[in-house]
Amino acid sequence: MVFDSTEITGWELRTGYLAVRDPCRNKPRLSVLLLTVVIYFGSNLAQLAAQSAHYGYPLGRLPHPGGCVSVAPTYYGEVFTNTRGGITSKDATQYQGLLELALTLDFEEMETPLLGKFFLLAQNTHGRGLTEDFVGDTQVLSNIDSFKNIMQVSEYWWEFGLLDDDITVRLGKQDFNTEFVYIDTAADFVQSSFGLTPSASLPTYPNPAMAALVMMQLNESLLLKVGVWDALAEGGSWGVSDNDSVLVASELEYQYALGGGKFPGVLSIGAGYLSGDEVSGTPFGDVHGYSLQFEQLLYRECMSGTAQGLAIFAAYYPRFSNAPVLVNAIGDSFVAGFVYTGLVDGRDEDVLGVGVAWAELFQGGTNEETVLELFYKAQLTRNTSLQPDLQYIATPSGIYSDALAVGFRFQVDL
Repeated sequence: MVFDSTEITGWELRTGYLAVRDPCRNKPRLSVLLLTVVIYFGSNLAQLAAQSAHYGYPLGRLPHPGGCVSVAPTYYGEVFTNTRGGITSKDATQYQGLLELALTLDFEEMETPLLGKFFLLAQNTHGRGLTEDFVGDTQVLSNIDSFKNIMQVSEYWWEFGLLDDDITVRLGKQDFNTEFVYIDTAADFVQSSFGLTPSASLPTYPNPAMAALVMMQLNESLLLKVGVWDALAEGGSWGVSDNDSVLVASELEYQYALGGGKFPGVLSIGAGYLSGDEVSGTPFGDVHGYSLQFEQLLYRECMSGTAQGLAIFAAYYPRFSNAPVLVNAIGDSFVAGFVYTGLVDGRDEDVLGVGVAWAELFQGGTNEETVLELFYKAQLTRNTSLQPDLQYIATPSGIYSDALAVGFRFQVDL
């Protein structure tokens, strides 16, 4: 799902500068109400900690993972080199890393009066990616590239179920891409467009925002998701901006299985609306975006229920707007690819992936950018993986010569 505005540059959208606070505005809005609810909930944490200790889980000795409190630290590090093309290939080797700390409190396990669970995600980035200074691509080469290093609480939300958990409500600061425009089959790709590129100007990494999300399980196969976000918050803030722009999104997800249940698949269709406002005196108009997504397991090596086999995915994100298109904006886009899990004998958890990501641009030149990505993720231990990765970027931002980025990513679940 890609949005465009009428008066904001793609650079502002991509780097998060769109979220600059406007000191002339100070109006009450939905995001403030959500923040109040979360703060009220947070005031009970001390009591919850005491109850946790009473039930045998003092905060200094929490069960990990699982239990009433779980802590999940993860580190991602990567080294990439631009070997040719783009802005420049001179001294074009960069390292960047992302440290995440996820904390989950399960209130039902704690036997507290509160329903559901509380989730908090802290993130720190360091180093530099290739996009800004070396490749110049609009779709963003790495999905951990935050452009400027961050140290922030990226998410904190309260989630609870209603009507025997057929309805799930989530309130707080959260990433739009966690539930919307997410392709599970493509989760291991490094290129941002296989998830949600920061250039889409939505409240996703590195700038999640305050939101109210409702997920309704209509039947065994259909899941309806509806959410409202403060559209322009900075990632390092509480998730609330001083602007009036609101993002409203919905997505209908259909899960099915072919071959007598042996080959699962997912179809989803979504729509979103971003209301116009202004940032630092610069106005932008209302925008619309849509999403069509497909995932399918085609071949399974073993019918015992393992994940080994071949899966494909495809997604199309059209944009419809009567407003003028900005030079640095993204228009229509699509992604497609396949992944094979356990291709090599004795390497049942390794993943091979090949994918293509295309975006319509308006910067001159070819007015398009295409990325081809190839990776092999090797699971070295239960908690450690190493992933060589190659990306060929045809006409980065439509105006630079074709680039070839080569590197690797490693992940450590601490």
